Amino acid sequence: METDILDGTGLKLQLSPDQKYLQAQYIPVTQRRALDAGQLREAIAASGYGELFISQAALEQLLQRCAVSPVGFTLQIGERRDATLALQLSDDMMSAAITIQPACGGRRITVEEVEQALSREGVVCGILYDEIKAAVEAGEASKLVIAQGTPPIPGEDSQFISLVPEMATQMPQLSDDDTADYRNLGDIVSVSLGDPLLRRTHPTTGVPGVNLLGVELPTTDGVDLPFADNLTGIACDLKDPDLLVAAISGYPVIVPRGVNVDPVFKLKRVDLSTGNLRFKGSLEISGDVSEGMEVTATEDITVGGVVEAARVKAGGNIVIQGGVIGHGHATQPGKMVSRQEMAQLEAGGTVTVQFAENAAISACGDIVIRQLAMQSDLTSGGSILVGEKGGRKGHIIGGICRAASLVHAVVIGSHAGVPTVIEVGVDPALNRKLEMVQENLAEKQRQLDELTKTLAYVKENPGSMDAGLLNLKQRIYTKCQGELAELTGEKKRLQKRMEINAQARVEVERDAFLGAQIRIGSSTLLVEEDLTSPTFTLGEQGIAY
Repeated sequence: METDILDGTGLKLQLSPDQKYLQAQYIPVTQRRALDAGQLREAIAASGYGELFISQAALEQLLQRCAVSPVGFTLQIGERRDATLALQLSDDMMSAAITIQPACGGRRITVEEVEQALSREGVVCGILYDEIKAAVEAGEASKLVIAQGTPPIPGEDSQFISLVPEMATQMPQLSDDDTADYRNLGDIVSVSLGDPLLRRTHPTTGVPGVNLLGVELPTTDGVDLPFADNLTGIACDLKDPDLLVAAISGYPVIVPRGVNVDPVFKLKRVDLSTGNLRFKGSLEISGDVSEGMEVTATEDITVGGVVEAARVKAGGNIVIQGGVIGHGHATQPGKMVSRQEMAQLEAGGTVTVQFAENAAISACGDIVIRQLAMQSDLTSGGSILVGEKGGRKGHIIGGICRAASLVHAVVIGSHAGVPTVIEVGVDPALNRKLEMVQENLAEKQRQLDELTKTLAYVKENPGSMDAGLLNLKQRIYTKCQGELAELTGEKKRLQKRMEINAQARVEVERDAFLGAQIRIGSSTLLVEEDLTSPTFTLGEQGIAY
C-alpha cells in the first residue's frame, strides 16, 4: 500500500539505524506526483509506523521541500517515544494522583513502576490497586486518584428527631364519584395528651483517620446536648428520659432542641381557602366561619366574627363574638325546616353568642345570647340566658328553647304572635334520647304489624309463599319481637330518670306575648294574652305565674 500511495512521489520511508527515528528519503523524479499530508500519514500507517510519534511540522516541511528541491534529501519526521508517568500528592497527604502520557511506539508504564513511584514518596496507606491496574491497561491517565487517605469522622452531637407527622399538602378530597370536595382539604396536625413528639439521640464517638503516610489523624467526640429550656405543653416520658410527649392537646411547633405544644391554634377565618377544621385542642378564629364549613375542636372554640350556615362543634366552650346566622328556620315547635342550612353549634361546655338567627345550638352547660334569639332551636343542660338583666335587648322570637333549670329573657314571643316554645324542668339530653327511642319503637311496631299480617295470610293460605322465604319472615318476626321488648324497657327506664326539676322556671323581665307556649315537665301553658314581667313556675295545679 505504501508503494501505491508513494509511487511517483520520489519519497521512501525508513527507520534510522538505531530503529528510534522515522526518516523520509526524497529522490527527485520527472513528472513527480503531488502528495498531501493526509496521504502521507496513510502511507506511514500502511508501512507499520503508525504507533510512532509523527511531527506535523516535519510533515509540512517535507512536502514543501519536495515541491521545490532539485536534489535529494533525508528528513526526520517521527520517533519512538516511551510512556511517561507523573505522580502528584495533595498538600494534606490525603490523596495521590497520576498522569500517564501514552507511549508512541515505545515502552509502556507498568504497575510496578507506579507502585515504586508511590513507595518513593512514602505512600503506604489507601492505595487503590484496581484504579492503578485499569490506568496501566488503558495506557494513559489524567490526574487519576490512585491513593486515598481515610479522613477522620467527628462524633455526632445529640440529634433531635421529630416524631410529629408533617402536615399534608392541603388539597381537595375526591369522593367515590371523583368529584372534588373543596371544604375537606385535610386535618390540621394536632396532638393529644401522651402523644410522642421528639426523641433525643445520644452523641456518638468520633473515628480517627489516617493519611497516605500512615499517620493517624485525630478526631472529636459528639457533644451531649440537653433539651431546650422553657419548653411548654410537653413532658419527658416516665420510662424514657430521651423522649418528649405531649402534656396537653394542641398544635405542635418544633423549635431548636425541643418542641412546644400550643393549646390554641389561631387563624384568621374559616372558608374554602382553609377547608374544614378538626383540631385536638382549642381554636381561635379572629374572623368569620363561612357557610357550609365545619369546625371541630376537642376543647374551646372562639370566633371573633360571624358564624354563617356552618357547623361548629367543641368539646369545651364556644364563644362567638359576632353572631350566628343560618338559612333554615323552626316553623313548628321542635320541627326544623332544612336543618342542614341552619347554623349549628354543639358544645360540651357553654355557648356564648351575640345573637342567633335560624340556628340550632346545643350545650351541656349554659347558653348565653346577649341580644336576640330568632327562629332558633336552643337546647341547654343548664340555663338559657337571653339578654342582660335590666337591659333593653334580649328577645326570644319563634323557635324552641329547652333548658334543664332556667330560661331567662327580656321578651318572649312578638306582637305578631309568632309561635315560641319554652321548655324547662327536664334534662334535654334525656328528652331527646326518649324521643329517639319512641320513634324507633313506633317504627318497630309498624314492622311487626306488617309481618303479623303477612304470616296470618300465609297461615290461612298454605303454599302461597315459598318455604325458604316463609322461614326468613318468621325469623325476622321473632327478632322484631325481641327488639320491641328491648326498646319498651329502655323507654320505661328513661321515663323513670326524667324527674321534673321542681325549681325550674321561666323568667321574663318585660313581655311574654300571646302565642308563646311554656312547658315545665309534662305541664303546658299557652299564653293567651300579653303578660308583663311574668315568672313561670310549676305549682300544684300546673304552671303558675
